[in-house]
Amino acid sequence: MSRVQLIVAVAAIALVTVVRIAVTQSLFSPTYDEPLHVASGYQYLHDRQYSNDRSHPPLARIAFAWPLRHAELTGSDGLDRVGQLYESAGDYMRGVTQSRRGNLIFVVLAIAGVALWTVQLMGRTAAAIAAAIFALLPVVLAHGTFATTDMAGTAGFALAMAAFQWWLTAPTWPRTALLAAAIGFGLVAKFSFPLFFLLGAGALMFMARKWPVAKGIVAAVGALAVVTCVYFFGKLPLFFKGMRDLAAHNFRGHDAYFLGHVSNTGWWYYFPVLLVVKTPIPALLLMIAGIWIALRTKRHRELAVIAGLLLLTAMTSSLNLGVRHVMPAYVPLSMLAAFAATTLWASPRGRWAVAAAGAWLLLNSALAHPDYLPWANALAGPHPERIAVDSNFDWGQDVLRLRDECRRRGITALHAALFGTTDLRRIGLPPVATVDPAHPAPGWHAVSESEVLAAQARDRTAYRWLDGRPFARVGKSIRLYEVK
Repeated sequence: MSRVQLIVAVAAIALVTVVRIAVTQSLFSPTYDEPLHVASGYQYLHDRQYSNDRSHPPLARIAFAWPLRHAELTGSDGLDRVGQLYESAGDYMRGVTQSRRGNLIFVVLAIAGVALWTVQLMGRTAAAIAAAIFALLPVVLAHGTFATTDMAGTAGFALAMAAFQWWLTAPTWPRTALLAAAIGFGLVAKFSFPLFFLLGAGALMFMARKWPVAKGIVAAVGALAVVTCVYFFGKLPLFFKGMRDLAAHNFRGHDAYFLGHVSNTGWWYYFPVLLVVKTPIPALLLMIAGIWIALRTKRHRELAVIAGLLLLTAMTSSLNLGVRHVMPAYVPLSMLAAFAATTLWASPRGRWAVAAAGAWLLLNSALAHPDYLPWANALAGPHPERIAVDSNFDWGQDVLRLRDECRRRGITALHAALFGTTDLRRIGLPPVATVDPAHPAPGWHAVSESEVLAAQARDRTAYRWLDGRPFARVGKSIRLYEVK
């Protein structure tokens, strides 16, 4: 494969992926985190301040809020102001969709980062394969859809590791400047980036037995200069306060549902289980084969080490809120899958196996459309929501579909226990009353899986009246009951 052919292949992969994502972005109501991200980006652009929420860097949020930057908001109620912000596009859901378009930039950059890192280690054909495998993963498609920061963090990791690999082979001053820019990009994209990047870069240096410390320090200083520019030229302490806020959140923990239990401190096996059930089986098999071949042949072992280090680090976290928090691990894992594919292709039996895995992966990815977020493989069984909810299954994305279902059925009043931060009035839902977990009132009841399963994990008597009662499934994540 020539250089031009590689560029065309990666561009085609990115284009198809962007189209696949873009056509779904208007189908879903705002997920739990989106309004805060967009509001924080708006505050940055419109008010030149960054105080709404410092636990995420501003880069992705700026991209999300850019189409809405000219909105003029009134009042002090946060939810109402976010509603006004979205409505400044002419319609609430039009504003939601426009804010999501900014994430497509990071989708393209992540795919490019995977290809750029792979081509240095394995050549052009493997680079195209790795980019394709990464782009076909439902997790990647899901978190490229919404205005959230995980795709930006993954793109930052992929680009910084590609730049570091190139720099490590010959740490010239031009490459040092490029590395500084790439690290700076990652730092203002996601606060988990510094730890993930240090693990990846440290593994590469250790395996290569190269320690260009002096120019590495220069690159780090240059990266902090990028951060200083993004944080209003002089408000660098905001960056470190944001990292402190995230560390404090991790120390406090966060309630999460997993396998029928709720915990504030998480489970060490949370991320390994989710990687297994949220990755298409053919991709998972190629990744495992790539790790085995790498360890056996001692080629590209550093990728297996990096993927392992990222996973082990995530396993110590108290924030078990979704496989999205370990998405950067899919970068080296996709590269290892491509390594397995190119290695196995050399034998006749291996060629058939690779062709079958590729066709299976394409089919899996196509069948996941458009509900990439709740998708899980066959290992999750018929009820993947019983494994984990939140951003793995029910992040509040189906409220728009609930509105449409209410209109179709002529429902004019609704009892609802819905997970998320969607402005129910602005989205056009009928008047909503609360749901009593112990005693149902007559009428229609809409309940989110995230609400019901977490409540039942805390109290087995909660929502017991739902047991055995027929319901309609709205989207993937909402149950609709009629109580007479």
